[in-house]
Amino acid sequence: MIKRIVMMEGGVETLSYFSHQMAGEFQKLGYAVFFYDLKQEESSAGKLRKFIRPRETVLVTFNFQGLEKEAGVYREGIGYLWDTYHIPCYNIAADHPYFYDDRLKDLPEKYRHISIDRRQKAYFEEFYPEYVSRGFLPLAGTGLRQGEDEAKTGKAGAQGTAVETEEAGAQGTAVETGETGAQGAAEQAAPCYDVILTGNYTKLSFFEPYINWINEEYAAFYRGIIDDLLEHPACTVEEVALAHCEREMGKEPNDQLRIALHKMIFIDLYVRNYWRGKAVRTLVNAGIPVHVVGKGWEELEDVRHPECLKLHPQTDSVTCLEMLADAKVSLNVMPWFKDGAHDRVFNSILNGAVCVTDPSCYLEEELHEGDGVCYVALQDMDALPEKVKDLLQNDSGRNEIVRRGRAIVEQKHTWAQRAKTLAAWIAEDAAQ
Repeated sequence: MIKRIVMMEGGVETLSYFSHQMAGEFQKLGYAVFFYDLKQEESSAGKLRKFIRPRETVLVTFNFQGLEKEAGVYREGIGYLWDTYHIPCYNIAADHPYFYDDRLKDLPEKYRHISIDRRQKAYFEEFYPEYVSRGFLPLAGTGLRQGEDEAKTGKAGAQGTAVETEEAGAQGTAVETGETGAQGAAEQAAPCYDVILTGNYTKLSFFEPYINWINEEYAAFYRGIIDDLLEHPACTVEEVALAHCEREMGKEPNDQLRIALHKMIFIDLYVRNYWRGKAVRTLVNAGIPVHVVGKGWEELEDVRHPECLKLHPQTDSVTCLEMLADAKVSLNVMPWFKDGAHDRVFNSILNGAVCVTDPSCYLEEELHEGDGVCYVALQDMDALPEKVKDLLQNDSGRNEIVRRGRAIVEQKHTWAQRAKTLAAWIAEDAAQ
């Protein structure tokens, strides 16, 4: 019977935050939880061995933390500590499998892969059949004061916080603004952010060396895939890239195709940043101030109203959440999850902001239009300014949208709910 769970901290800040949110629920369910500190491996390794009980312990991690032959859990010639103690390893991959091709090898015997998008799950099962696909578990949201329905008209005293994650490899997200309300004899109202976007931006010219890294023929091939994706934004990167590969090279075995897709991850990042930049630029150029939280936004191209682009530096999750809690509208562009959800959507709703986002199949099943979200298709970006203006001008309508969405998200899309689902899977597997 599984009674103990090992989790990871000290790596990517947002993943540590997610892990601690789940750990609280695991403890409520009766599990003992140990956090292995990736920054203090020498001291953590000894404590880990004392915590482990063979056949009573599992690892729950994100993005292969603890599964990359770290010194405290792996020894050459011996292998993983997880195998030595027969520990199942549940890894929540917070992005597409093609980002992790170099990590999807030499894994522990009891590796269990968890996908955050249903199409990513299908891709994993087709291209990595040697590993167990444990299921689909979408990202979730955090509201530090869930259930408080204070209207955020005027924003003073808005309650709640939320967390924001980034794509694979991001080193934290979120922000500190320096616009904290003045403290004096009479405490002033908290700042008000009409529109906020939490996430980094990379200018498109950054990707040129990757597009041109081989020769002109390959560059034309890559640009063809990018152009196709920009013209058909409902398609996944793998759908378009694999179609182009087959047209150019004929049928290739999956072990070769998965390597090819891994070498094209810059295409995924290009199209993410293209649409993220376009969404912000469209609002800013329409004269709507947008508070952008994260790195790189000072390099956003073709900004006609720079005074409307409000820059805030990258910082920790909680600070980011506090800013979301003080926003009316939270702008989201899905990081090419076409059948999953981003935590930014749920975080926004839990903390009182309407999330304006492009849809995914899964999101539209879970949250209908007006249930905390307002959908704008990427190809309809010209409609974005009017949509946002309507929300900002209608306080009661905006608050009703949040109220409806929050009731759904609190019930179904918190990290506590994800922990319960995973606990059920762990118990089911242990019983077999």
